[in-house]
Amino acid sequence: MPVPLGLVSALSGLWMTLFYAIPAIDTGFLTVQRLVFGTAMALALVLGYVAARRREFARHGAWMIRAYAIGTGAGTQVLTHMPWTLLVGEYDQLIRALLMGAGWVVDIVVAEWVIHRTLRRPRGARRVPERAPG
Repeated sequence: MPVPLGLVSALSGLWMTLFYAIPAIDTGFLTVQRLVFGTAMALALVLGYVAARRREFARHGAWMIRAYAIGTGAGTQVLTHMPWTLLVGEYDQLIRALLMGAGWVVDIVVAEWVIHRTLRRPRGARRVPERAPG
């Protein structure tokens, strides 16, 4: 059930961005980011589903990791805002948008690292510790 629920999450984020009253500090560049990342999350879920239907499970896993990373980006935004708020204090519209975007980017970079690290390892390969001589 992750795909339908993920789509509900992505599409509700897009809906709120387009139709809810948004504070002035959240307009402009941040609105564009929300539309891009919400659309990217929905697209990643659809591509992951299509890959699973085609039995391309490595590709399915990669798309689902990407979708999850975008979905969790909102939680990471706390970690991008906290240092700024503690060290500098208030932020303006541009800084807020950059800090919000940084939350998504951090998660996507980590996701891509995980995907590429996983894809390099042959399927079923496990690291076997070397035996000590003797």
